[in-house]
Amino acid sequence: MENHAGPGRPREFALDDAARDAMQVFWDRGYEGASLPDLIEGTGLSRGSLYKAFGDKKGLLLVALDRYMADGLALTAQQLSQGGSAKAAIRTSLLRHAVQSSGAAGRRGCLVVAMATEQAAHDPEIKARAGSMFERLQQLYAAAIVRGQAGGEFAERDPQALARFLVCQIQGMRVLGKTGVTEADMVTMVDNALRVLD
Repeated sequence: MENHAGPGRPREFALDDAARDAMQVFWDRGYEGASLPDLIEGTGLSRGSLYKAFGDKKGLLLVALDRYMADGLALTAQQLSQGGSAKAAIRTSLLRHAVQSSGAAGRRGCLVVAMATEQAAHDPEIKARAGSMFERLQQLYAAAIVRGQAGGEFAERDPQALARFLVCQIQGMRVLGKTGVTEADMVTMVDNALRVLD
């Protein structure tokens, strides 16, 4: 089979792996704190391959963020579209965020929130990506709320406003998790949030 990648150019799967590896570096060190040597070591790419594949450090961050957001949104969509009770589906999704917001994962926080707080105020591309992810999350939760309202599980109130509340709750948990809030406390927050939908 002919290889169209060209000499010295990493295969597509290697680029995807490199982006995911870079995600870990940015997650641990932040954008400003992630040096080029850190990224080279973290991805296993040479300087030339990194620049050829992603353009520059910012290009690598954007691809890493895209991978992170796509993974999270896909899992949320899967959980919220499960059959049966819409309330149970929303609780399952929120509980996943509760777990991610406690312990070592909680102290690490959310990569999008970290990049948004570090970069969004002066970087329109980061701002747009973070805003797009939060908007997509809102739409996923709004659709689940509409389904729950149709089934009589939730009160007939503005599903977009309720979904926006849930997105704020999730992101608030991710920030609080950096301070060491326990999983039990996070689960209590989830239960309190669900009462807003009743």
